Amino acid sequence: MELSSVLKSSIRRIATLFLCLSGLAIAQNQIAWTSNPVVLDDGPSSWPTLLQLADGSWLAAYAVFPNPTYIRVKRSFDSMRTWQQVSEIHEDGRDLDNPRLFMRADGVPLITFRSVITGQSYEIEVYQTADNGSLFQFLSQVDWDEHLGGLYEPSLATLPDGSIAAFYTSEKHQHEHPSYSQIISERISADGGLTWGPEIFAISQPGTARPGEPNMITFQDCPQLALFYEMCATENCLGHVSYSTDGRSWSPIGPPIPSTFQDVQALQTTNGLIFATSNSYDVIVSPDDATSWIDTNSHPFSHGEWPAIAQTGPTEIAVALSGAGPQGQIGQYIQFGDISNLGLDHVATSRACSQAGPDLQPCKPGRPCAQ
Repeated sequence: MELSSVLKSSIRRIATLFLCLSGLAIAQNQIAWTSNPVVLDDGPSSWPTLLQLADGSWLAAYAVFPNPTYIRVKRSFDSMRTWQQVSEIHEDGRDLDNPRLFMRADGVPLITFRSVITGQSYEIEVYQTADNGSLFQFLSQVDWDEHLGGLYEPSLATLPDGSIAAFYTSEKHQHEHPSYSQIISERISADGGLTWGPEIFAISQPGTARPGEPNMITFQDCPQLALFYEMCATENCLGHVSYSTDGRSWSPIGPPIPSTFQDVQALQTTNGLIFATSNSYDVIVSPDDATSWIDTNSHPFSHGEWPAIAQTGPTEIAVALSGAGPQGQIGQYIQFGDISNLGLDHVATSRACSQAGPDLQPCKPGRPCAQ
């Protein structure tokens, strides 16, 4: 649901106050961001997503307006500095939005998104491409909802057993007892995304809480998964993180992530650091598997919303944002950050468990793993 600019500004001030009270550490050195963004698209569009292919090139996808909205796909062969359009995805009479790219274990790129007739029909779908994005074809439908409520914001992730998890926001359970205004649902595919298992309530709280915009990473040094998401309505859209060892059962609503507001997106780089950003424009980093967070004291943008974050080199990250032109111009923009001077190293924490099993309780910040 869209928030007014006044409400967004007020919530950002609340998030800043939370940052001050949380004791979030400040990095001694900043991320060095490029001075001018790469313009991925200068037209009405939203919700960028980024994926590196096996040959080192990149795909970007985003929703294009006006209605009916559709998905545009571009490809870059020079670490995202220049782009060329390769394909589009349309469905007659339906709005397509919230795209997220994903690389299947066999090297086939997938894309998931919502397909909507507003107020009538909501679907979460998956398409695949056999030619690195030049043509995407329908693969499966993860979930659907006719009239009861909305389905939004899907993402895909690989679980430890090799299956694929689809996470998405669901309003389907508003009329049940107990009632859930919105939950993060999960379904699992054991056949590469062709079919999907029963719904799992990954993150849920009865009443007015509205968790949403989920995305998952796997810790490099531990058989643990971390699910990042926002918590709206009850907590002003602060970012949160919950944990799992198998991707099927998740710890309760986890601790808030400082300096985040709406759509927290996380990335673990090859050196083990975890970076997170959101609609607050801040980029924060955790050297210890999300146990603590450090403010990088730098912002890639001062306008825009709906970020994507990716690693483009050993010491470089990229953040893409919608409506992030220098004066808030519409379109899709990408900034690149040099992280070599942060002076941070990954710290193996108590979450680096030596074993995982059904009795292992999900780790939480400040508490050791159960052994």
